[in-house]
Amino acid sequence: MTLGPDVPRRGGRFSRWLGFTVLRLMGWKLEGEFPNLNRFVGCVAPHTSNWDFVIGLATVFALRLNVSFLGKHSLFVGPLGWWMRRMGGIAVNRSASHGVVQQVSERIAAEPTILAVAPEGTRKKVRHWKTGFLHIAKASGVPVLLIYFDYKRKVIGFGPLMKIGDDTDSEMAKIRAFYADVTARHPDKV
Repeated sequence: MTLGPDVPRRGGRFSRWLGFTVLRLMGWKLEGEFPNLNRFVGCVAPHTSNWDFVIGLATVFALRLNVSFLGKHSLFVGPLGWWMRRMGGIAVNRSASHGVVQQVSERIAAEPTILAVAPEGTRKKVRHWKTGFLHIAKASGVPVLLIYFDYKRKVIGFGPLMKIGDDTDSEMAKIRAFYADVTARHPDKV
């Protein structure tokens, strides 16, 4: 997969080798087109396992992407916290609203940013996906790239790029429909 010149990059030959080696050893392939953009929100789903993070990180290394991601604040303590921030992590306290949409939107507007978000917000089964990533994209004026981990086919896919309108319910319905045929690691949690 070839990336365009506008895509934010980091890492070198070793991280690229490491990422592709992990994906190859685990039997995963990449498909689709990665947009030549320096700012967008990546909706990464389905998220039902810790392995999603491993596969996602291997993909980031393989493609040498400079990606930011949201994670629960408890992951950002001690040595793990330093590493999570170094990998692009943004700590979020999910117990209360702290203006995350505004803070992240301002960050995207100020600097080239690919923000990866799992819309479920957890690995557990949920009835409704969180809409914060849609609000972030709308407030930032950036599109949303639908990214999927299909465990049945062992494919990391880069799907359509969506411009987000004002009706978040309608946008979410389109997004959920796109992921309907994607097989999670734990399908019972979808």
